[in-house]
Amino acid sequence: MEFKVENKNKKYSEIIKKIYCGKFSELESLLFFKYSYYMYKNRDSYFSDNMNKISNDSLSHMDIFGRIISLLGGVPDYRLFNNEDYYVEEKEKLIEIGIRIIKQKIIEYTNCLNSINDSYINDILKSFIIEERKNLEILELLQLKYKREHFK
Repeated sequence: MEFKVENKNKKYSEIIKKIYCGKFSELESLLFFKYSYYMYKNRDSYFSDNMNKISNDSLSHMDIFGRIISLLGGVPDYRLFNNEDYYVEEKEKLIEIGIRIIKQKIIEYTNCLNSINDSYINDILKSFIIEERKNLEILELLQLKYKREHFK
């Protein structure tokens, strides 16, 4: 798939870099959901498969954002990355943190939509918001499932 931008724009590349590798970014999301996947891979395949699906979405988004940053004239480095300590073991806590990460990503994408006047980038951001809403729904359903199981 080919990606385009209307023009090179360093300001836009810096805005995109925040959601690429900053706080509540695709990189943070990828690492968190991949960790959750590995933690439960041999204990709960339903949970781990869903965490893996979300981590793969983040990896795909990172790839696209890296390309966009380059097209805009920026460098897709990881200088903004400062990983939070989200690495807990309790499934319910992992789901809560995942929900917070996804909600914040949706907010960050929306902020980018309001800051960037490039139709190609905005179309990508809109499609990612839709994907993240689906991921949020997955996490909320998981949360409900495990809360019900906890109270049985």
